Amino acid sequence: MNNIGIFLLIIVKIQAFYSDEDVVDCNTNLSDQELSQEIKLLILDQYFFLIIPIFAFCLTVIIMWSFVIYPKTWKMPGDIIFFISFCEALLCVHWFSTSIYFMINQISPQSDGLFCQINSMISIFAGTGEITYNLIFCLYVRITLKEQFAARKKLRIILHSIAWFIMILVTLTAKLFNYNGLSLFGTCSLKYNPGFNIGGLVLVFLNTFISIMTIIYIQKAVPENQRYLNLIGKLTRYYSSYITAQFFIQLIQALSYILVGFNCTKFHEGWLLIFITIENSAKLCTPFVLSILRLKDPTIKRQILGFWKKISSKQTASSSSLLEEINLEVITQSLLIDKINTIIYSIQQIFQQDNFTKKKSKLNQKKKNQVNFQSQDNDLCKLEFKYKITQQQINEETHFVIPPEQDLDVELRLLASTITIYAPKVFFKLRKKDWQVNNYTKSFDPIKNQDQINSFKEQDGGKSGAFILFTFDNKLLIKTINEQELLVIRQNLGSYFLHLYENDSLISPIYGIFKFELQNGLESKIFIVMRNALQIPSNYVIRTYDLKGSEYQRKVLKSDDCKRDLKKTTLKDIDFKEEEVKLYIPENIKDQLKNSLIKDSEFFQKLNIMDYSLLIIKMNWSFYSKDEKDIPSFFNSKLSCIPSVKEKGIYYHIAIIDYLQIWNAEKKIEQVTKLAINVNKDLDISAKNPQEYTKRFIEKLVQNII
Repeated sequence: MNNIGIFLLIIVKIQAFYSDEDVVDCNTNLSDQELSQEIKLLILDQYFFLIIPIFAFCLTVIIMWSFVIYPKTWKMPGDIIFFISFCEALLCVHWFSTSIYFMINQISPQSDGLFCQINSMISIFAGTGEITYNLIFCLYVRITLKEQFAARKKLRIILHSIAWFIMILVTLTAKLFNYNGLSLFGTCSLKYNPGFNIGGLVLVFLNTFISIMTIIYIQKAVPENQRYLNLIGKLTRYYSSYITAQFFIQLIQALSYILVGFNCTKFHEGWLLIFITIENSAKLCTPFVLSILRLKDPTIKRQILGFWKKISSKQTASSSSLLEEINLEVITQSLLIDKINTIIYSIQQIFQQDNFTKKKSKLNQKKKNQVNFQSQDNDLCKLEFKYKITQQQINEETHFVIPPEQDLDVELRLLASTITIYAPKVFFKLRKKDWQVNNYTKSFDPIKNQDQINSFKEQDGGKSGAFILFTFDNKLLIKTINEQELLVIRQNLGSYFLHLYENDSLISPIYGIFKFELQNGLESKIFIVMRNALQIPSNYVIRTYDLKGSEYQRKVLKSDDCKRDLKKTTLKDIDFKEEEVKLYIPENIKDQLKNSLIKDSEFFQKLNIMDYSLLIIKMNWSFYSKDEKDIPSFFNSKLSCIPSVKEKGIYYHIAIIDYLQIWNAEKKIEQVTKLAINVNKDLDISAKNPQEYTKRFIEKLVQNII
């Protein structure tokens, strides 16, 4: 009974702060002058806005300052957390200044006055930023876990550009259409409007829904084995607590918003004004409570601890040690390494079935499917008669499975997955053609490739953004392709096989096409195994050129690039013209090289393929090997490695790469867009139809540089 009495007494005391006279009638259209008279910042709200923002501001500053001290942590998702804290710091300034204004003037600011206009724009900008960056964080998590094989160098720029565009757009729109000013809650933000506005409610529930779905996605995306359960457990517990707190804060805001809306439109009861205080208190809890929780964020926890250590002991903390905490980046990198290990191991096991390796696979065949891709009749007859390849073998798909927690005799963590092998017998014969220069199982030895795998971070993958990983001996590579590129090679596989077998081709051969699918079904990637034009360690590279025969945007070097490391830079057509002029090769090889390149280009024209590149790598063989007799053991054609007659010991490694792009609607749009932007219909852009591309490739590239 005593407790009930105390509770009722508290209710009575609280009700004393509110009066029916303070209720604003939302059914009336008030002028800016009337708004300042009618809307008041309630007494409790004044003190809340005065005290709580000070502590919340300090917390947000601590988080932001930690990124200044430890710049190595200034990368995603750390920078997202920084900007969330930045927006919350602005909101704290907004609330604190509102309280000070009201306490000094004892009246709300004029809705169209300078103070309210500036304060409202700060509120709208920061509030939009807080919500947007929370959604950006959820989007980043999904992209990071789902698109691990895709290059994401521009992701940071794209996401921040989206966030700031939305923040600026919303703020300017509010100003332009006079939506900013004094709000029903006594602050300068989105302006009071008659009636009941449900837009804020929809935004709150949408934000919460996306956050919850992100937690569920994290749990689904991570493999169900004990190691990852341990890794992800701490992370998901943190994010669950963070999103749960965010959900309840926003739920309180939403319910209070509803009751305040009903009160000003229907009830007009003074005691219901308490929900304005509750709603304002919930706003204040966002930076205060969530900042406290954010101090436990695995992304920044160690740097916060280092921050306090630096303050207390005046010692300099090592930023490198701050990255050891189990966070999303660590889990993502670990997951990527395990996926690559799984792919490398699987390829080796598949290649061990080749007869010329005299080894057997440890994997078991699961099933076979047939997909109908018809070859040309003439090619099919020749394939069957001369090479014993049938249409059924071209269409064949074989599946192999790596089960969960597989007990292997290698020290690898493999993920439960299925590998689809496309046309295994056809690619077996392509591998057999080059077996004297390639040891496929050795190149894909998982243990020997660990340095490459563990040191792999991210690369641009060229314009396509493909994932590319070179084997430890630089002889082979794996590269991701899309569904369209898979369709191109499968539809033309018979013709492709004949061209490589019957010509001294410089087309970099594909030795296998595979599809990697995780058991959880959330990720699948198609990748190819190709011959690498390099063949020897990359430290012997002098220059690398990617040539298309075009000059539009085909220059990399600038006048002030004298200090640039050209060994690690892929140069283009104009760079080749300025740096090399042409290939200085023996006369007896020139015609053979020209004829081979012309045949390859005309072959691509027949298949409607364009946008391929001639890769030329200038190598210093004299530093690698003094005996030039070693060279034929590395290459399947003498045209792939040609000596320079101008520079002793220098060789040109030559190959045609990136040849799975057909002339389609996307390329046509690219062509029209570039021509329209430059207002020049004769502009020599890269995107051309196969006939024009072949003509240019032969006339402006092959005939000019050889």
